[in-house]
Parts: sequence; structure tokens; C-alpha cells
Amino acid sequence: MVKKKKICFLGYGEPSGELVGNGVVRVIKLQAKILRDRGYDVCFFHLFSIKEYKELNQFLIKNEIDLALWHMTSLKIKWWLHTPCPLVCLWHSTPNFTYENYASIFCKKYKVNSFVRNIFQSGFVNFFLIKMHALYNASMFVYVTACSDRMVLLSNKFIPRFVAAKFFPNKVLSISNMIESNGLKCFEKKKEVLFVGRLDNKTKKIDLLLHIWSKIESVAEDWILNICGDGKDRQMLEQMCKDLNLQHVYFRGFVMPEDFYKTASVFCVTSAFEGWGLVIEEAASYGCVPLAFNSFEAVTDLITDGENGILIPPFDIDAYANAIKRLMNDEQERNRLAQNAQRDVVRFEPEIIMDQWENLFESVFNKR
Repeated sequence: MVKKKKICFLGYGEPSGELVGNGVVRVIKLQAKILRDRGYDVCFFHLFSIKEYKELNQFLIKNEIDLALWHMTSLKIKWWLHTPCPLVCLWHSTPNFTYENYASIFCKKYKVNSFVRNIFQSGFVNFFLIKMHALYNASMFVYVTACSDRMVLLSNKFIPRFVAAKFFPNKVLSISNMIESNGLKCFEKKKEVLFVGRLDNKTKKIDLLLHIWSKIESVAEDWILNICGDGKDRQMLEQMCKDLNLQHVYFRGFVMPEDFYKTASVFCVTSAFEGWGLVIEEAASYGCVPLAFNSFEAVTDLITDGENGILIPPFDIDAYANAIKRLMNDEQERNRLAQNAQRDVVRFEPEIIMDQWENLFESVFNKR
């Protein structure tokens, strides 16, 4: 009898229950299920505290783990990352992420104000903070890639600017996130625009979506905007709706979004950056026409402008509003884009993506 290969997921505990909002956790849950269906023995190990880092190798040895798969969402890494078994790392965000103003974030976090705040928010200081942050990110990615057998990014378009790929070209590759598509099913669409995601304005830029909607609402009174998700900025965004006098925006909270996908005609992403954009895949599979700012490399893996969705120049809210208006007024074009979006998302179905993962695992096992 052939022994099952044991794979340990690092970073998260095993997802349980149906109500899973975090995109990374949804991917992990699906990946673990398919691996088990394919005959692998799968377990999980939390990796958040110093104590857990110290206990990691003992756990891997005791349980005779054949491969550790680290789903990474943070670069807060300890400098003793050396596992007794092969290590494969998957970075779930863009490796080149930057915030628009590090100095403002620093001042807010540490409650710096008055004269000192003005110094910190000067162009030179902000430029310095950005460069230092980029240097830290690059050094950590090089370190993790050096310690791992493979480093996986979510898009091939990230690789040219991924510093570690220059040092370890044979270790860095890309595998897209998977999605369970709906097999080109038809859904009854309504005059609804949809946003799904964490209400974290720093990255998701939901305030821009509200400004976009303020340019639309008066000429599209029979359309509504549903916002599904929760987070630390919900109260601020709800107040913003009141300040802008928006009458047709509904905050639905933390819900399973499938019923909203089924009825929405248009799906909006306004993020400053994403690692992949799982919600774009999900919306497309339900026949929602996706719109997004062309603000991160992987978005062009998902949306071909004018073919299966619409890409807007980064943070041009007038262009975004005009694109939504065109779709609202042209049902034939909406249907064409929606059908193409459903058709194209099939290439990210689990069996296709998991074949790539299994090939990666086998190449690591054979090398070891």
C-alpha cells in the first residue's frame, strides 16, 4: 500500500463552518478539500506567535510531514525559518504593495500631531518611508525564498518586479487562485450594482465607490448599490453616505454573498491593490459584469477590457461613473460582457488549478 503524502498548511487553523468571509481562508478550505479527495493527508498548524515558530519543527518531525505549505499574508517573519521538510510558500497579496502615504498612516497610528506631524508628512519623509518599506519587503521576500523550495505568486505578472526572482529564478513561479464556477448557469438579474469585501478603506477604497455612486444616483433612480461586508470603516462609510445624501446605498453587513451575486448586474472593485481579486472571479461566475481600476497587475489576468468586463484608469472616478452609466443604459452590452465573464472564469476551476499544485508538489518531492 502506497503511503499517503502528508501536507501541513501553515499560517491558519483549519476553516470550519459555512460562513467564511476571508478570501484567503476560502481558498485554503477548497484547496484542503481537493487535496484530501486526491488522497493526501492534510493537517494545519497556526503560525502567528514566537512560541508557535519554535514549536513548528517539532510538530513537522513528530507528525512525519512530507511538505509544509505556507499561505502567507504577512511579512512579520522570524529569522529562523528552516523546516525539516520541503517548504512551499504562497504569497496572497501583490509583492509590490505600497500605501499612498506612509507618513499619514504613521502619524495616525502613533497620534503624532501639530508641528511634528507637518515634518513627518513632508514629501521627503514620506518618500524615505516608502523606500525603507520597499527595502524591508524585498529583504524578507529574498529570505523566505531562500529558505523555501518554491515561492508561489498569484500572477505571472508579479514575477518581473519580484526581487527574489532575480536571486532564485528556479524557485519562483505563479499559480492563480481557484474558483468553483457555476457552469454558465443563467440568473435573473436586477438593476443592482454590488460591492463585496472587507470594509477597510485603506486598501479597498470604498469611499471612491460612494463618490462614483453620487455621480450616478440622480440619473439612475431605479438602480441600487448593495455593499456586502463589514470592517473597521463601516461607520465612517455609512456617515459618508449621509453626508453625500445617497438614498439607494444599502450596507448588508457580513453575509454570504451568493444571493447578491445572483441578482446583481454590475460588480465594482475600487481597490488600491489586490493580490488577485477572488471576488472578481466569484462575481463573474454568477454573470455579474466586473468593473475595476487597473491598479494592480493581476487584474488583467481576470478582466480583458471590453471583452469580459471593464478596466478604468486608476482612481478616475468620472471614467468609472461613466462606465457604469453605459452599462445601465445598454442591456445588450451588459448581457454580452456577463456571458463572456462566465465563460472565461472556467479556466480557474479547482481541478485545473489543483493539477498545477500537484505538479509542483511532485517536482519538489522528486528534487528532495
